[in-house]
Amino acid sequence: MSICKAFLMDDPREAYTHIRKNFETVTEYGDFAYGHALYTWDDGHRTLGRCRECGALIMVQRSEFHSFTDDDSYYADFFPIESVREAEQLNRNYDGFAIEHDFPRRYLMETNFRLSWSHSK
Repeated sequence: MSICKAFLMDDPREAYTHIRKNFETVTEYGDFAYGHALYTWDDGHRTLGRCRECGALIMVQRSEFHSFTDDDSYYADFFPIESVREAEQLNRNYDGFAIEHDFPRRYLMETNFRLSWSHSK
């Protein structure tokens, strides 16, 4: 399967807009599987979706950090996925922190509504 064109764009805002406009949920993975959390920080979850335009798969990991001062932080990572099998392997092998460090391709990061690209490997 091909990678969604959003991950080939230079501007992360343009990529985010494309993903948000075309995302449809395929599978909700929830917050915990295979003995580890599928998010970082205090709570969150993972979802596998498909781009309505091109059919490519995108896995989203959402996380939230609960602050003592009511100023919570929100995170979302958008990973280009080649197959359902790859998504299942990532869920099995990587907790929320590990996937962010070991994912083999560039992915889109949203941190408190600021968008950026990860460092490509």
